[in-house]
Amino acid sequence: MEKPQSCRYCGVTRRKLLVTANALVKDDRIWVEKSVRSERKGADIMPTRIVQVGLGRWGLDWAETVIPQVPEVEVVGWVEPNPETLERLKSRLGASPNQCFPNLDAALSDVAADAILITANVGAHASLVERALGAGKHVLVEKPFVSTVVEAERLVDLADRSHLILMVSQNFRFFPAAITAARLVREQALGRVGAVHIEFRRFANYTQAEEAYGVYALRQPLLEDLSIHHFDLMRMVLGQEPRQVYCTAWQPTGSSFREPPAAAVTIIFDQGTVVTYRGSWLSDGKETPYGGEWRLECAEGEILWTCRGDRDVSLDGDHVVIRKRGQPAVPIRLPEMPSFGRRESLATFARAVETGTATPYASLGRDNIGSLVLMQAAIASATTGCVIPVEAIRSMPGARLKGR
Repeated sequence: MEKPQSCRYCGVTRRKLLVTANALVKDDRIWVEKSVRSERKGADIMPTRIVQVGLGRWGLDWAETVIPQVPEVEVVGWVEPNPETLERLKSRLGASPNQCFPNLDAALSDVAADAILITANVGAHASLVERALGAGKHVLVEKPFVSTVVEAERLVDLADRSHLILMVSQNFRFFPAAITAARLVREQALGRVGAVHIEFRRFANYTQAEEAYGVYALRQPLLEDLSIHHFDLMRMVLGQEPRQVYCTAWQPTGSSFREPPAAAVTIIFDQGTVVTYRGSWLSDGKETPYGGEWRLECAEGEILWTCRGDRDVSLDGDHVVIRKRGQPAVPIRLPEMPSFGRRESLATFARAVETGTATPYASLGRDNIGSLVLMQAAIASATTGCVIPVEAIRSMPGARLKGR
């Protein structure tokens, strides 16, 4: 691995101009956390300067639909090794040639940036994160974090030693239903959670033209691409860590996926809560929101919730209902979140860079290792047919995710 190049801009004193606050808003018998952000317009605010690395299909979606809606950041450079993709970026976004680079080192040498946004394929994450941290830059990286737990632990140690923010964009955390569900569980609104049932159903069989794209080429296209979000939400909502996993993955009839796009998982958490999870990219059943349909069985009733009905466009898919035993179901009014999903993930990162403090639901690198371990335990179980103790994954340095 090449030694990360130092950036001539390292050591610049951080700007502390973005004012943030957290307020608690009481709503329908529960407390919900609301992030109160300064408005860029008319305020003396300098946005966090970022370089985006990786402009494939998903990275370009970030560039076109997410970043322009986040006033807390300013893009000062784009990195993409494919020259045709880089030219497409220039034409679609009007990017200046002196802001477009074939590699991260070139960008670090030519532009003044505070942070790096990595939306490249997962196989490139570890080297890119290391180079960015080595250059003194904060990092926001798309999920999955990296390919192995060993890499993840090494990188979070490097970030800690360098006093830099390293965050994973687990954007499903930034939806009002998920935040509300986590609060209800933490406050034991219906008592302790004993069991959780989660269903995810979509139909996304690819066409021949899409065969090489992302999810279709993954070793485990459900577990690696989408279930990582659900695994991460399990940890966030329950406030528990997984201890044991059993997973079966399969190819539904008529599947065009190279690898299994459907799976069923049973997970036992450290406080005894049992989670059953079923997901499929090839289900003919009624579509669920991308966040899935959740049913939490509690000591005194149940909590039902869903989130992310579409791709970070609206909050139409966000709903939370509580049903106390023997009583009618009560829908919970959710907090207003003008910024949500990837937009709020990026804004949260920018605020953490400016203030040095992350909000409770930010998925910092060290915490995200727990979600990465859970995902890899599910993959190991699906591959071997065995029940996998989660801690065993930490002693398997050779286990890797297949790069996209």
